Amino acid sequence: MRRNVVGVVVAAIAALAFAVWFFVLRDTAPPPPDLGNAAAVAAAAQSSTLPTPTSTTTAPPTTTAPPTTTAPPTTTAPPTTTAPPTTTALPTTTAPPTTTAPPTTTAPPTTTTEAPDVGLSGTWTVDTSIGSFSDFTSTYVGFRVDEELGSGIGSTTAVGRTPIVSGTFELDGSTLVAAEITADLSKIRTDRSRRDSKAKQALDTDNHPEATFTLAGPIDLGDLSGEGAEVEVSAPGTLTIKGVTNDVEVELAALLVSETVTVVVIGTFDIVFADYGVEVPSAPIVLSVEDHGVVEIQLFLTR
Repeated sequence: MRRNVVGVVVAAIAALAFAVWFFVLRDTAPPPPDLGNAAAVAAAAQSSTLPTPTSTTTAPPTTTAPPTTTAPPTTTAPPTTTAPPTTTALPTTTAPPTTTAPPTTTAPPTTTTEAPDVGLSGTWTVDTSIGSFSDFTSTYVGFRVDEELGSGIGSTTAVGRTPIVSGTFELDGSTLVAAEITADLSKIRTDRSRRDSKAKQALDTDNHPEATFTLAGPIDLGDLSGEGAEVEVSAPGTLTIKGVTNDVEVELAALLVSETVTVVVIGTFDIVFADYGVEVPSAPIVLSVEDHGVVEIQLFLTR
């Protein structure tokens, strides 16, 4: 009997330990954004929207046999008449002398003007219809921060992301002239739902629901011609969170999926929460949270 009680206690402890690991300690953070994976999602979305050609054949029209006709009745030939007397031909007249036609002139050669190749120039808009936020294959803006758990348990990573993103990128040839991205932080979701409310409280989303990045000035992107072209640049700008604006430098990687359809942009940069008046949230099991983190950006741009 005592052995059975010990077995039950051991099983209960094991179950409790597994539950603590599964619901609290297990690292459920999604991986950082990846340019190759995002490009594959964009290419799949592009191919799924292309129209499927269909060919229809029209049956030849039916023809109706022509109606039969009855032969007309024969008629009696009229009596022959005597030909009239012949008349004397009039004297012929001499044709007037011919005149020489004026010399022809050659028309001037025509010139054709080709429309300028706009390439990537124009306004590219953030597209939230590509991919799915449920598996983080869509557009999103978020953060990644490390947590140290108490009692020597170890560390874990907290990730929060919002799919409600808007913005535009203005391109003039290979130059990024202007860019602005706005993210709705009130819609942020973390990899553990118990973190969601604490993250929103720390960001004060009730009073400051939006975070905005604005490009500081033009950036030369280099050669982005041709599908599959890839470029990496540092983009200086300003970031506004919780009503506080600071200078930042975003490491951007962009890949051209199609000159008329999609550009994929991945961006990351470090952030110190105290610089924006953000106090990192705490929890009983969390010993400490890093005072800095990484902002992650995944964007699909279309025009």
